[in-house]
Amino acid sequence: MQDDPRNGQPKTQRTDANFDRIQTFMHSDRRLGVSVIAEELKMNRETVRQTVKEDLGMRKISTKMVPRILTRDQKK
Repeated sequence: MQDDPRNGQPKTQRTDANFDRIQTFMHSDRRLGVSVIAEELKMNRETVRQTVKEDLGMRKISTKMVPRILTRDQKK
């Protein structure tokens, strides 16, 4: 038993076209958060988070870690 094809919005936003849009947006500025990207692309925040984490293999790094990595000259 199969359903007939239907018109309308797909059940998921995780499509190849949306993957490319998110990837392009992430490469333009990696400091942007998931909420900002979702708002700009008018997509669901959870869909963007899953795409960034699972498909692009990126993860969030706390800004608190950055000062410890920098040398004394870079901190100045």
